[in-house]
Amino acid sequence: MKQMLLGSLVLATGLYAGESVYDLGRIEVIDKADISQNQTTQTVDREVIEDTNSKNIVEALTSLPGISVQKVGRKNETDIRIRGFESSHIPIFIDGIPVYTPYDKGTDLSRYTTYDVSEISVSKGYVSPMFGANTLGGAVNIITQKPTKEFEGQISAGIFGGNGHEEHVTLGTNQGLYYGLLSISNYQRDYFRLPSDFQSAGMEDGGKRENSDSKDRKLNLKIGFTPNDTDEYSFNYINQRAQKGNPFYASDYEDGNEGSSFRFRNRTWRWPDWDKTSYYFISKTALGEHTIKTRFYYDKFYNKLVQYKSTDLVKEKWTSKYDDHSIGGNVELDLKINDTQSLKISMMQKNDYHKNFFSFNVGQDIKVEGMTQSLGLEYALKVNNKLKWVLGASYDKNKVLKAEYRDGGNIGEYDNYSTDAISPQTALYYQYSDETMVYGSVGKRTNMPSLDKRYSTRFGSVVPNPELEAEVSMNYEVGFEHMFNQQHLIKTAFYFTKTKDFIDEVKLSSGKDQSQNIGEAEYEGVDISIDSYWNDKISTNIAYGYVNSDLTKSADPAVKYIIRIPEHTFSARLKYTPISKWKVIPSVRYESERYVDNKVSNPTTKEFVLIDLKVTYEMVKNLEFSAGINNITDEYYYYTEGQPEAGRNYYANLRYTF
Repeated sequence: MKQMLLGSLVLATGLYAGESVYDLGRIEVIDKADISQNQTTQTVDREVIEDTNSKNIVEALTSLPGISVQKVGRKNETDIRIRGFESSHIPIFIDGIPVYTPYDKGTDLSRYTTYDVSEISVSKGYVSPMFGANTLGGAVNIITQKPTKEFEGQISAGIFGGNGHEEHVTLGTNQGLYYGLLSISNYQRDYFRLPSDFQSAGMEDGGKRENSDSKDRKLNLKIGFTPNDTDEYSFNYINQRAQKGNPFYASDYEDGNEGSSFRFRNRTWRWPDWDKTSYYFISKTALGEHTIKTRFYYDKFYNKLVQYKSTDLVKEKWTSKYDDHSIGGNVELDLKINDTQSLKISMMQKNDYHKNFFSFNVGQDIKVEGMTQSLGLEYALKVNNKLKWVLGASYDKNKVLKAEYRDGGNIGEYDNYSTDAISPQTALYYQYSDETMVYGSVGKRTNMPSLDKRYSTRFGSVVPNPELEAEVSMNYEVGFEHMFNQQHLIKTAFYFTKTKDFIDEVKLSSGKDQSQNIGEAEYEGVDISIDSYWNDKISTNIAYGYVNSDLTKSADPAVKYIIRIPEHTFSARLKYTPISKWKVIPSVRYESERYVDNKVSNPTTKEFVLIDLKVTYEMVKNLEFSAGINNITDEYYYYTEGQPEAGRNYYANLRYTF
């Protein structure tokens, strides 16, 4: 019985995650019976989200190896890096629908709450061509929930530091022939409190973090039709409405360059509107032993930025608005050739539209439009019961359709540009024994320049570069999985990535910056995760990531470093159930220092260790109370120079599931 403990608990965890997972939203196959399954994809399930009290996608993903947090102080955006690659190299999907903003291919992942999320999948080494273009650094797919019972739901409410409160309700029904889900959530705070070690600097005097309030509201509506065991059709609507401040610059660091001086970083910005609306239709239809899948979507992003004349945030100085939307779709045909071979073919197109309004230029709204197309193929062969081979490739094309700019009192237009690339990949999986699997993959992936990197002037501080070329990387990975004593599952991956035409900002003689293809970069490292189930009361999860990033060639001798990448990341979590109804979940996370400036080795951020604790108690059946402390030691830390994070903070919530 003891020897079966890990297998049973792994199965239980899979069932817990899989029961409510919206399977139509998956891109990567997880069924081991499917020979095209990507066995290196890692997931964060609903149980992990709840155990770590992760309220947004960034918090949930830090439990995986190779993932670090990226904070962009200029826009108060929190994103992730995968194996050193920044967010603009990592497409973000919800249920397989791309939701990254059209203009800069990024998004503020801290605005994406987890109340309606069943699973988050992360692809790193081999990335299926079914994802489409621009997967240079991997891909993240956020998969929402799907009801499984005739009537089910969850209601929760909580409080936390900074006068924060949260409310959430999810109701669902599955009647066999059809299903529906409604999820509504609200998460907001007035401020967060800085660590006691913080000393007054820049525009911040400590205590309550100035201009750090935020509000996130979300509505998710899902309606599905399942006429038989093989076919499914679903319409989805997600409405996000957010507001946020931009915490004032909190450092006296000044490197002497006008473009990054203290004066330039001194911003009094707020976003009264950060709105995201997604409409999408997904279908799956069986054609004998074959399957056709479709996704069609309209995704809208509206963003209003206000700069105030002073820190009292009363008198407006100017406003800037983004009115963006994307229209697209893809069709995927899954062909079963025989019991040992399969072929997938996908065709997709995404049209992006960006419109910028600036209060200084009334009547001079500018438009930028682009189109991305991708044709993907993926062939899988089961050589024998132990060996499986997957071969994939995509042809991707990006075309700029319109790019306007302001020229005094007139509107000008840049020439249109297009970029295309072929990205082949292959992976080999060998099941050495029931306990051990080894694999290797090699592939070429690309990242088309964003509209932002081509055309943005950032209020006059940057010179556009419409002729940017696509970044191209060669990715190599070997790894293995092994189960020890039926209690400990270890996964290890060693990787090496070489990128050419690497894009970074360089300083021009005018003193302004410009994005350029400056040279070559290399990333090498290892990801390790260990999941252990010691007995029916104790389980542990450990994740470690190492990445060494190096700018090996640079057209600008002054640019020497790749910034915002910690060399080491580590996380560990223990779940202890001393008696029934009680759970004690302590966790720890470590990140090493990272470069702040790409031209000098100092300053760097500080390394830090965060310790959290969560305790849950099942008061009665299905009614759970939980409370916890984040950053118990009140650690003073930051991801971006001048942007300190929250100190010690507390929370408590109540959740009822039925």
